[in-house]
Amino acid sequence: MHWGNPYLLFLIILIPVFLIFIGIANHNRKKNFSNFAEEKFYDFFMQQFSGFHWSLKNFIFVFAFLFIIIALARPLWDKEVQIIKKEGIDIVVAIDVSKSMDATDIQPSRIMRAKDQISLFIDQLKGDRIAIVAFARQSFVQCPLTNDYDAAKLFLNLLDTETVPSYGTNIGEAIATSLELFGEKEKHKVIIVVSDGEDLEENATKIAEEAGKQNAIIYTLGVGSPEGSTIPIKNRDGDVVYAKDDKGDIVFTKLDITTLTQIAKKGNGRFFPITPQQSEIYEIMKNINSFEKKKFDSKEYVRYKEQYKYFVITALILLLIESFIIYKKKTKFKRVL
Repeated sequence: MHWGNPYLLFLIILIPVFLIFIGIANHNRKKNFSNFAEEKFYDFFMQQFSGFHWSLKNFIFVFAFLFIIIALARPLWDKEVQIIKKEGIDIVVAIDVSKSMDATDIQPSRIMRAKDQISLFIDQLKGDRIAIVAFARQSFVQCPLTNDYDAAKLFLNLLDTETVPSYGTNIGEAIATSLELFGEKEKHKVIIVVSDGEDLEENATKIAEEAGKQNAIIYTLGVGSPEGSTIPIKNRDGDVVYAKDDKGDIVFTKLDITTLTQIAKKGNGRFFPITPQQSEIYEIMKNINSFEKKKFDSKEYVRYKEQYKYFVITALILLLIESFIIYKKKTKFKRVL
């Protein structure tokens, strides 16, 4: 027999303690009677009390308590085998962490809103594997493909605009890095690019087209507003200033809808602007869930069936019987000659 909570079996040591108390109580009852009357009068004065039924009632209660302890310890037997299959698709999220993502045209900032959207996306996953690629001018794998969603969200939370030290934005390299995480024969290679679309290398559309030929499906999430915003940064003194270009002019960054739309189109996907309602996340999930899932692995688990119910039922029956046992009764006193 196996046990789910074996440590609770230690409560069984209370059983002999209860039995000892029952014996002591029975002994003290007779001893206390002898303090005010002779022993020969015991049966006369105790006509209303049944020592046998009193002891029986207590013994049944103790055994009911024993069965409750066993039930709480969760006895297990009757082995069964379960085969659990994991199915899903691989998804790579490429997040722009360039300095322009610090812009506050959407509150609290582009990078924070992007992380919030992807965090919600991870919460919707069921069985799929996800990876995270961070990119600016260069890109790297922040989190490899995993179905450990808590770990993925931990890596996501670590991202900021200091993650990649190189300045600029290269969406094309981010797509290429994401593509390397998939197996060559995978039927669906889902890539989600989260960016404001300012691609300084201007090669993302071409690389997205090449990725599309390799069964990649690229969704682009646009972060920011078409009106644009300045980029707040902190100087050496810790004061907030605004980013400037090489000519000393303040940089003004805008959401490039055209570029992101072209990338998605060449990559067999769609462009979505990030919205406060986060409806775009559910739309992407709806599309992804329509894809054919692949089997990642299957594991065989051996488990034993819970059998505590038999002991609970027995304990309840014993307690019911105990409740009907009466050890005090009304009787007519017999004469003692």
